[in-house]
Amino acid sequence: MMFKKMSTNGAGKAVLIVLSVLAPGLSHRALGQALTMDGQSGIFLQPEADVVPSPHHQFGAPTISFHAVDAGPVAGDYINVGVEEGFDNRLEFGYTSSNHTDGGDPTISPLFNFEGMNIFNVKAKIVPAGAHKHKYVPAVSIGGVLRTNDPFVVQFVEHKNATNGDIYGVTTELFTFGKKFAFVGTGGVRGTNAQKYGYGGNAIDWEARAFGGLAFPVPIKGKIVVAPAVEVNQEPRYIKYVPGAHFPTDLIYAVRVSRYPDSKWTFDVGTGHLGAALAPGLNIKVNNAIAIAADFRF
Repeated sequence: MMFKKMSTNGAGKAVLIVLSVLAPGLSHRALGQALTMDGQSGIFLQPEADVVPSPHHQFGAPTISFHAVDAGPVAGDYINVGVEEGFDNRLEFGYTSSNHTDGGDPTISPLFNFEGMNIFNVKAKIVPAGAHKHKYVPAVSIGGVLRTNDPFVVQFVEHKNATNGDIYGVTTELFTFGKKFAFVGTGGVRGTNAQKYGYGGNAIDWEARAFGGLAFPVPIKGKIVVAPAVEVNQEPRYIKYVPGAHFPTDLIYAVRVSRYPDSKWTFDVGTGHLGAALAPGLNIKVNNAIAIAADFRF
């Protein structure tokens, strides 16, 4: 049923295309190791199957991240700071503190004008790329996110904070064509009861939502990699406590710059279509959000 609905809209078709191209390739962290706003390895919002690097049977050095999103005059600004730790190059886990500045719309901004939330994440790589010396095997991981003290929307309506989260499976692969062209494909499905990864409050119930992304890494002089990327994230249809309102599918464009070959540091800049008119008289004006991110691995 979910995939039937996806095939009837443009964003859903894009996700299905991303999922369908996850075919054989040569595994490599060509996109650059960076953390999402939830704190796990990925792009801006969606996770990848890779985890932060760590030695065999040992903990690795931590990775710290910073994200800042200008979500417009209604929703305000979101600023996240996180730390991620890895073990055995198979497991990663971390914590992110999300902070928020107020929007200025007297009618709609009160839904979002609260402090941020706590975000905990964990991810386990169950199949490494190229497993059993088969270069056609992509990396496959499962993971979860727990968000506590989420005040958005619910605090205004119920005067209390909410808890929500995600459980997901994801696969990532690098596809190479000759010596001059390659792209990274990521796709997966998450079960979630969060709207906009918690920044839009809670969904009415848990739903299965698909996500996918493409990136085109371009090495420059053997020192850095510049990677234009796009990610598509389905959202639960309805917002809890706001009858008749719903968020659209996310469409995010970004460019990542990372150090080559170890991606010890990365810088991202992006924009996205995250939501406009959610219901009659409810326009959050976040269809041209601007975001920056920086990551550093010790």
